[in-house]
Amino acid sequence: NEESYIGPCLDAIAAQTVAPLEVIIVDNNCSDDTLEVVSHYSFVTVLREKKQGQVFAQAKGFNYANGAILGRIDADTIIPKNWVASVLDNFDDEHTVAVTGPGVPYDVPMHRAGSAVFNFYHNTVARIFSGHQMLWGANFAMRSSAWNRVKNGLHMQRNIWEDYDLSFHLAAIGAIVFDKAMGVTCSFRAGHQSVPKQLEYQFRHIRTFRLHRGRLKTSALFFAWYTMIVLTPFAVIDRYLWLLRSVVGRMVLTVRR
Repeated sequence: NEESYIGPCLDAIAAQTVAPLEVIIVDNNCSDDTLEVVSHYSFVTVLREKKQGQVFAQAKGFNYANGAILGRIDADTIIPKNWVASVLDNFDDEHTVAVTGPGVPYDVPMHRAGSAVFNFYHNTVARIFSGHQMLWGANFAMRSSAWNRVKNGLHMQRNIWEDYDLSFHLAAIGAIVFDKAMGVTCSFRAGHQSVPKQLEYQFRHIRTFRLHRGRLKTSALFFAWYTMIVLTPFAVIDRYLWLLRSVVGRMVLTVRR
C-alpha cells in the first residue's frame, strides 16, 4: 500500500535525463489507491504477485523485465534526474555485476544524522563482516545476465532481507560497486514502526547473514549490528514526531477540503 509515496517516485522517474527502457511496478496484494495513482502514468507496466513478500515481488519484476540492466527502487524512493545515466556508466566495467548507492531520509527531523547512521551500518559494518559491498533494495541495479545466473539459488523466504541475500550471491560472480552519484532520498518509514517491530525487522538481517556465513562471524555481526540499540530513544522520539506530523497533515487536509 503505497498511495502516499508512489506519485513523487514516478514523477522522478519521468524526469530522468536518460529514460529507462521500461518501468515495472509489482502489485503485491495492494488494498489502497496505489493502482489508481499509477494509472495516470502511461509508461508503467503493472504486474501482480499474489504471494506476499518482497522477495517474491522482486523476483516477479526481474523475471519479467527485458533490459540488459535491471534497476530496483522502492515506492518511497525519489531518484535524482541523472540516476539512470549514473547506473549505466557503472556497467562500462565488464567486471561489475551490480551497483548501489546511498540514501537520505526525507521524513525525519535530523535527516543528515539519519543518513550517517544508515550508511555506517549498511555500507561499513555490513561490508566488513560480509567481505564485500552489500546492495540496498531501495537503490540498486544489476546485469540481467547476473540475475539469471543466481536467481535459482536465492532463499525465497519472507523473513530475510532479500537484497542482502541477493548481494551474497552476486558477489560470488563479480564486483558490487558503491556509487555516491546514485544517491537518492527516501522515507524512513521502517523507523516509524514500534520498537519491537524495528528489532524484528533488523533481526532479519542477522538471519540472512547466517545463511551465508558461519556461526562465529554471524555472532560477531549480531553484537556489532545491535549497537544501534543505543539509538532506540531517538527512534521513539522520531516515531511520535512522525505520528504527530501525520495527524496534523490529515487535519490540514480535512480543513482544506
